[in-house]
Amino acid sequence: MKAAAHLAVILGAATLAACASGGPRGDRGEPLRALLSADALVFVSFDADGDLQITEAELTAGLTHEFTRADTNGDGQLQPIEFQNWANTALGGGHIGPFRLDFDRNVDNVITREEFENEFRARFREYDSDEDGVVTRPELVRLLGQARPPAQPRTPTRLD
Repeated sequence: MKAAAHLAVILGAATLAACASGGPRGDRGEPLRALLSADALVFVSFDADGDLQITEAELTAGLTHEFTRADTNGDGQLQPIEFQNWANTALGGGHIGPFRLDFDRNVDNVITREEFENEFRARFREYDSDEDGVVTRPELVRLLGQARPPAQPRTPTRLD
């Protein structure tokens, strides 16, 4: 019985060592780990046809669906409590981004449909690394330790 337990520990350690030795490495030689952001999880849910990529049409349909889900009173804008409730459900909590003020750029304490869509469309463009208008699953994954290209600064849109 003890020999079997020792063998299991040795095999487990060997397996971990083998896993740690393969794959991409960071600047200091450590294995890189993958990171999937909360906004990426929302984008994944937009993949209506299951082809593992999000097109412009799927983005538009997904944004309409998510805004409608968040706008529980149907007034066309998200109050802070509506956004928080949506973030808890769709993003896994309000303590991880994107945050309310990422959407509410004019800080008027409401998020309009336009603000909601503008933020997600800007993030979609950031993920679309080959700029073909389609975001694929590999484009949604970031490696910890991997530098992201500098993003173009976002300018708030005027709401007249």
